[in-house]
Amino acid sequence: MDEQNWSPWLSSLTLHVALLIFLYSASFLLYNIYLHPLAQVPGPLWWRASRLGFLQSFLTGNLVIDVRKSHEKYGDIVRIAPDEVSFAREEAWVDALGGRKPLPRNATFFKAAPGQPDNLVTTADPEASIRMRQVISPAFTERALARQEPRIQFYTNLLIQRLQERVARPSNATQGAVIDLVDWFHWFAFDLVGELAFGEAFGCLSETKDHPWISRIFNSIKVSAFAATTRYYSGLEPLLLQLIPPSIRKMQDDHFAFAKARVRRRMQSPKRDDFMTPMLEGNPNFEKMSIPEIESTVAVLILAGSETTATTLCGICNSLVQSPEQLHRLEKEIRSTFDTERNITLRALQQLPFLNAVISEGLRICNPVAGGILRKVPEGGSMICGYFLPKGTHVLINSTAMSYSAANFSRADEFLPERFLPEETRPTEFEDDRRINQKPFGLGSRSCLGRS
Repeated sequence: MDEQNWSPWLSSLTLHVALLIFLYSASFLLYNIYLHPLAQVPGPLWWRASRLGFLQSFLTGNLVIDVRKSHEKYGDIVRIAPDEVSFAREEAWVDALGGRKPLPRNATFFKAAPGQPDNLVTTADPEASIRMRQVISPAFTERALARQEPRIQFYTNLLIQRLQERVARPSNATQGAVIDLVDWFHWFAFDLVGELAFGEAFGCLSETKDHPWISRIFNSIKVSAFAATTRYYSGLEPLLLQLIPPSIRKMQDDHFAFAKARVRRRMQSPKRDDFMTPMLEGNPNFEKMSIPEIESTVAVLILAGSETTATTLCGICNSLVQSPEQLHRLEKEIRSTFDTERNITLRALQQLPFLNAVISEGLRICNPVAGGILRKVPEGGSMICGYFLPKGTHVLINSTAMSYSAANFSRADEFLPERFLPEETRPTEFEDDRRINQKPFGLGSRSCLGRS
């Protein structure tokens, strides 16, 4: 067949293929909007039709804000993807996370990095979680944390000392010092958690700069976030992962290699008392938790413990400097309670009502896990807040949307610690606040161990 005869045939084939793709896409979108089992759940049209709206928002860093706006527009139950529903209603805590059969973790996001074993933080397997949690939980009891108090005080004092040195520089005598507390809180948190996790600080406060590993950690987060999005298209996942630049993938590999080396070094000091102690002493022959699982868990705990702590401290301080009255009240409570710094202990701090109210309000305003709690409906489906969700539905317990809902909190957009004061001193304005919705550490058997 000559070229002239081929041309009409190719044009016709191309047209038919394009038409089939269009019809398939249109049918897919229309099915998701009108015929899908979740069709009755309200939400943004494009997000109900396709996962692409969700992914675009996620990859640009706007997902938390966009979903919160959707809740403000559509209510406390919103469909944010064809197969995903976000809940900002009190009953969702119990329906999804309470009872004897809570929804399992969503393996789309809870999955170890490529080439790494699952660990306490990433595993979606409930049995593996229980097994590893039983090993490590003794490190997070109040008694265990009390033994770590001297280390906590040491790094707190070092932070204050370094800040005082920075302020006292002669160059700051006339115009004052400009200090980025975000950096300082990150240095403090990484040093402290490194010391508690495997017995070695990163030296950030001593050197007043980032440790090279910290940049690897943050690049590891980016890789993990992108990898999670590829799992929505499982058939394309291996291909899509190749889009991650080799240099970034190497940083993630270096992150785990560094953690592995630190863990192995810590294992040579068996008498030390830190977070790894129960993983070594209460884990004979590593039968309950293997060495690779320990290495992977510690690598993730460094991030989970330090980044959340630093974010919370930054959020609270940012709110306080914009609320001089609240700052003055907190300062007055602390100074009137303690004569010297030596009297400031963890137990004593627990007795300060306004300080604890500030922390609770800070966690409400600036939840370090702002994305919420992710679960997935198992075989047989599940009833959540009166909606039947079929198997495979992604479920988001949206703590941020709950925290900023006017239905839950009076003047929800404002930083008002008084709402968390004890009942006898709490202003009547906050009597109807639904403080029960404030669960920054989650609920149930998979709640955060770091709450203490």
